[in-house]
Amino acid sequence: MPATPNHRAAPRRLPGPGAAPVSRRAVLSLAAAAGLLAACETPDPGLALPDLDFSDWEPIRLDVARVDVFDEYRMPFLAPNIEHLSPVAPGGAAERWAADVLKPAGAARTAVFVVARGAMVEEELPAKTGLAGLLTIDHTRRYTAELDARLDILDGSRRLATARAFASASQTAPEDLSPNGRSNLWYGLVERVVEVFDAEMRARATAHLGAYLA
Repeated sequence: MPATPNHRAAPRRLPGPGAAPVSRRAVLSLAAAAGLLAACETPDPGLALPDLDFSDWEPIRLDVARVDVFDEYRMPFLAPNIEHLSPVAPGGAAERWAADVLKPAGAARTAVFVVARGAMVEEELPAKTGLAGLLTIDHTRRYTAELDARLDILDGSRRLATARAFASASQTAPEDLSPNGRSNLWYGLVERVVEVFDAEMRARATAHLGAYLA
């Protein structure tokens, strides 16, 4: 317990001349344990996750000559946001979705897909205390991925129609999750939020872009 204003912390005592020497084996054991702890905190650089690919998903064919894709979201690189740590960020996944799914099938006009938000945030959850906390493995983190994007149909600078979709997906994580396990969780969470977004954008496109669906 740290010293209070009324009590002075006990001085640290160094071993005296008669103290038993620390064995080389003990030193090596401590070093090995420290190395193991460090390994547990650092993701395996050899961990390879496949690139997200939506080319086999049903295309959304648009009566336009081309499709432009933009990501306007700027990562804050500050807690609680963690999308910059994920193997693939939601915004990047949305861009890939647009490139794979939105297909121009017309002779005029332009479709513009804009990512307004592609975030992933971390939330701490309360952990059990006392004996229950010692005997159980709590889920102490919740991760939430969010996508907000719109699809505009333009004739030159004139907007003819627009569809906007928002999607969110969450996943809790156990307190003993390894760094590699966490990377896999984030990757799967981004996959799920894109699936939710895909269904939502298709519904919005049907409702608001019907005249421009090929």
